[in-house]
Amino acid sequence: MEPAASSPSPLQSPLPMPPQTSLTNPTKPPNPVSPKSPATASSLNSSLTEDQEKPQQDLPAPAVLEEETCISAEGDSCAGVALSPSQSGGPLDPQWSNVDLEEAQAQTGAVLDTAETSSLSSVATYTLAIEDQYVVDEHPLWAWVSGGGCSVDSHSQLSWFNCSLNTSSLIQSVQSMSLSVTPAQTAAWRKQIFEQLSERTKREIDNFRHFEQAIEQSVWVKKGTMQWWRDWKPHKWIDVHFALEQFSGPEGNKDGILFIYYNFCEEKKYLHAFVNEVTILVPVLSDSKHTFAIYTPERTKQRWPIRLAAATELEMHDWLALLSMSCCDSRGIHGPPSKQAIWSITCKGDIFVSEPSPSLEAMPYPTPCDQMFWRQVGGHLRMVECNSVGIVWGIGYDHTAWVYTGGYGGGFFQGLASSTDNIYTQSDVKSVYIYENQRWNPVTGYTNRGLPTDRYMWSDASGLQECSKTNTKPPSPQWTWVSDWAIDYSVSGGTDREGWQYAADFPASYHGYKTMKDFVRRRRWARKCKLTTTGPWQEIPPIPLSDVTILPCAAQSNVDVVPLWAISNKGDVLCRLGVTTLTPAGSSWLHVGTDQPFKSISIGATSQVWAIAKDGSAFYRGSVSSQSPAGDSWYHIPSPSKQKLKQVSVGRTSLYAVDENGNLWYRQGQTPRYPQGSSWEHISNNVRKVSVGPLDQVWIIADKVQGSHSLSCGTVCHRLGVQPMEPKGQSWDYGIGGGWDHITVRGNSIEPLRVHLSPQTDPSAQVSRSPLPVRNTEFNSNAVGS
Repeated sequence: MEPAASSPSPLQSPLPMPPQTSLTNPTKPPNPVSPKSPATASSLNSSLTEDQEKPQQDLPAPAVLEEETCISAEGDSCAGVALSPSQSGGPLDPQWSNVDLEEAQAQTGAVLDTAETSSLSSVATYTLAIEDQYVVDEHPLWAWVSGGGCSVDSHSQLSWFNCSLNTSSLIQSVQSMSLSVTPAQTAAWRKQIFEQLSERTKREIDNFRHFEQAIEQSVWVKKGTMQWWRDWKPHKWIDVHFALEQFSGPEGNKDGILFIYYNFCEEKKYLHAFVNEVTILVPVLSDSKHTFAIYTPERTKQRWPIRLAAATELEMHDWLALLSMSCCDSRGIHGPPSKQAIWSITCKGDIFVSEPSPSLEAMPYPTPCDQMFWRQVGGHLRMVECNSVGIVWGIGYDHTAWVYTGGYGGGFFQGLASSTDNIYTQSDVKSVYIYENQRWNPVTGYTNRGLPTDRYMWSDASGLQECSKTNTKPPSPQWTWVSDWAIDYSVSGGTDREGWQYAADFPASYHGYKTMKDFVRRRRWARKCKLTTTGPWQEIPPIPLSDVTILPCAAQSNVDVVPLWAISNKGDVLCRLGVTTLTPAGSSWLHVGTDQPFKSISIGATSQVWAIAKDGSAFYRGSVSSQSPAGDSWYHIPSPSKQKLKQVSVGRTSLYAVDENGNLWYRQGQTPRYPQGSSWEHISNNVRKVSVGPLDQVWIIADKVQGSHSLSCGTVCHRLGVQPMEPKGQSWDYGIGGGWDHITVRGNSIEPLRVHLSPQTDPSAQVSRSPLPVRNTEFNSNAVGS
């Protein structure tokens, strides 16, 4: 019901005042004052002043007053009076009375001693000595009823009009106020209130049901100025205006659009991308600018992302955090990564995760991996390994081991984009390398003066970029130098006593000794820098590691203790004990003896352990089980002809290895009775890393992937067509890249969707057409261009 407007003299009463009450004296009584009265101090003072200024000569015969003491808001005492209806001289309009239901219920159990202080409310009010003026057939009218904004069902009884508790106290309080309300009167006004509520419901709701429901929507825009690496030649940085427009949909879901406004030939144009189409936001390593890249499925195919540069690193991180949260909101992805998540790491050391769908490994129509959405996790690592029970380990550039704590965010992610717990400080140390190059001169010997066609005498590893000790800076402002430049003797191929490597020409195969045919030499210098950040990672001291592997369990695995193997930075093989889902860090290390240092290790779903030694040879560990977690002995496995292996990955039944020349090899002839296999088969080249999952799915990091503009290095690729009868697969599907350095799918144990096709629609039965959404369908061929 709509509250009626208050009269100039509102009487505060805990119970309703019936209408048509006659007062002896029609003169308006003084306003009562109470510390809990809703009147403000200014209105209180004005009312008191008004009462004091009223002329006394116009007052008729004094009425019989009952006094009650009250305290004003200013601390002054005042006398309250109540007029007795028995002394009424004639009819008078009913006085308004405010019904304070909440206050009345709070005081129904209190029994007051005298009529002067009796009240159901804690508010000091005037008590009304009112006789019962009603007859049974009359319909009482309420002056003011307020429901406090609550929603009332007109077909149910209002429980807050019933006084089932402390009835005796309520009756005593009513009697002390000389106010009598009969049950018939109560039923009558309750029925009237229900009728009015029903009428209000019909008037405000039922009559408008045919109208479209109002939908609350919000739109906000964030704008800024950046630089954009334009898509057409000549490629260069140009100043643009960047805007993110985000809006909420009818069902509360959020979406948005990215706009890039630029000028071309004195004409204003714009480039846009929908937020729900963005697949990844990647910080890009750059010496001179604070750059990040925005990928969509189409731009992933082209190997040409939207590249933007902010004025400062702080501004870049603010945009990355905002855009990342907007992308997650549009896809409904929040919280920590799932146990099935695919983890990857960029060349910069940033960590990304992707939630796989059941159709990712489906046959014959898998989800293209360029449509996978990746989000960043705080921290900095060189490699990461996981399994499907949620155990995740990582290794930093300084060989420190870290275990995932179950949180999300960290780094530049703040607020809702980061969890409040399980975030810890993480540090990492890496080395920056430059090369000193010299050429042989018959007169002076080796000198830093080369031929006009030679590389820079101080350069990076490729020789295409000039890098000296003075102009070389840390990878980003987050890194700080912690050492001076020093000669690095730990170079592949060896060095002489002064750190030099020799070759016939640039570039060539280098060795650590001089011959008569060597006309050039190089020496690598290293300088360490340190990064301090935050992320959901805790350190596992004290042994530094170079590689780690975890048993790839099935989705419904009941393994209590999870086998975990690792290799220290000195080449020792270690087995971690006590690793469980509750204690993912484990308890202690068990050393496993070897004849030589190792550099890579992997354990399969049936506890088959394979490792690669420093000399490039392969080894198999026999009799590994839950009763004997370290096995009993190593079995030497010959490497592929004239190749040195550098990395190995074992799945459920498949084994893949990568050699130092980037070739990917598959181990044939593996059976439960003969797990060592029989021979190696070449699958592809230009491969940097390989990861085999618990369902034998194969993912790699590939180099030299052809894009629309140039070759891309460090691209995520997925092997298609892998199935039990064809474990080597058929072709490659290209995903995000370049700039990626590591990936692991050993936690993805989601069984793929199987679609049974008739022979007429089976792609394996029709070689002439293939429905697989791939761009390279050469069977058992190179993953990338040579």
